[in-house]
Amino acid sequence: MIEEIKSKDNPLIKYIYKLKNNSFSKEEKKFVIESEHLCEMAGEYLLYVLVEKKVDENKFPNQYIVSKQILEKLSEGKSAARMIGVCSYLKENDELSQNVLFLDDVQDPGNVGTLFRTALGFNFLTVISSSKTAFKYNFKVIQASQGAIFKLNLRNGSLETLKELKKQGYKIIGTALNKKTISLNDFGFNKNDKYAIILGNEGQGISKDILDYCDITLKIDINHIESLNVAVAGAIIMNKACNEGE
Repeated sequence: MIEEIKSKDNPLIKYIYKLKNNSFSKEEKKFVIESEHLCEMAGEYLLYVLVEKKVDENKFPNQYIVSKQILEKLSEGKSAARMIGVCSYLKENDELSQNVLFLDDVQDPGNVGTLFRTALGFNFLTVISSSKTAFKYNFKVIQASQGAIFKLNLRNGSLETLKELKKQGYKIIGTALNKKTISLNDFGFNKNDKYAIILGNEGQGISKDILDYCDITLKIDINHIESLNVAVAGAIIMNKACNEGE
């Protein structure tokens, strides 16, 4: 299907623009992505694309040809996207990966997207987010993830979810400074074990009820500064869990 849209006031253009609102996106269970790279990665979730000129129909069978001005109206990037796609919400998979990442109120979209990308790179293929974690279909989250959202099992969860994970044999590991805290350098991951790594809010850390439920809390030894960015800390821990397990 290839159709041309000439007006910014076309109902479909107005609809896509409204999808940028989180509430409307949730109602429609659709979200907007930008760039050919992300549209290619979207796979089965991609419903259609908007482009200025016709592109490969084998890759993108459903195309709307629009003006540069329409792409500029819809684009949230610093420069107008050459391709904008509309996707259906991702499916949740009941099958959990061996290592799980749990985001407890991580609010910065750039951090969340970066953590999605890093989780995919280090084989944490299930990522669970609390209700106050940045909206996973936010433009900045998607851009920072570089398409990782389409390769992960993204789920919503809470303390009750962690309780279920513990029943399934996962070791619940938080990041904090308390009496139970041990240095990451002194902790050995076992490749035969299942882990749920929890990362907390940028300013407040992990919430108390979740922190109290952790089996172990880890700290990363650093110099000259008090703390690391949550996405950096997550990358360090996930890298060790993936590559240095005993």
